[in-house]
Amino acid sequence: MPVNKDFYTLAGSSGQSTGYEIDQSIRFNDDDNPRMGRTPSSTGTEETWTWSFWIKRSTIGTLQVIFQIGADKNNCDQFFFNTSDQLEYEHLDSGSNTDELKTTQVFRDTSAWYHIVLVADTTNSVTSERIRIYVNGERVTSFASSTYPTQNYDTHINSSSYENAIGCNNTGSDRVFGGYMTEIVMLDGTAADPSSFGETNSSGIWVPKSVSGLTFGTNGFHIDGRDSADLGDDESGQGND
Repeated sequence: MPVNKDFYTLAGSSGQSTGYEIDQSIRFNDDDNPRMGRTPSSTGTEETWTWSFWIKRSTIGTLQVIFQIGADKNNCDQFFFNTSDQLEYEHLDSGSNTDELKTTQVFRDTSAWYHIVLVADTTNSVTSERIRIYVNGERVTSFASSTYPTQNYDTHINSSSYENAIGCNNTGSDRVFGGYMTEIVMLDGTAADPSSFGETNSSGIWVPKSVSGLTFGTNGFHIDGRDSADLGDDESGQGND
């Protein structure tokens, strides 16, 4: 698998630590068509889940998939940077967006680490609470476009019918991500907020904290890239490598 381990101490964008540091990341070299993938052995909670990761871009101006889950690129849930460098979540059926959140904010700083959290809880009675995006601990509220799922809608995520693909299109080497990721966490059955993954230090900087005490659920995982011989090793204790 053409993904490499790079050592990088992550203690917030200023390098200031609150006692927890991430000392490694996984490099996704887009020239090598990198991807990581796993198909769940059983279906978990398709309505409620959380993805969290720290990410640093090295290529901008191209469509780059962070993760994609579904039958193909026209029938899937996907989270990606679009060609305008906006962050975008889509649920696609037959090529049509049934749900979409596209930020007005753009992400073009290739020197910065961003902490991004995507939360789904389609059981929520409040429409705008069913999909939420957070960046560096702050909820994104300004969207270029926004369409929310109907209540109790099943996403493709946590289905045993589909592969979880990280770093590119799940059906092949397409729309690949170029950059670094670390502390890739997915919680199956929990709609968590950013405080589960990070905190503000004494200098007002959003920094990571340990995720070891979280409830990961049936298909949840924690990938930190600490083992260069097994980059997809799940550190959550669930064994979802």
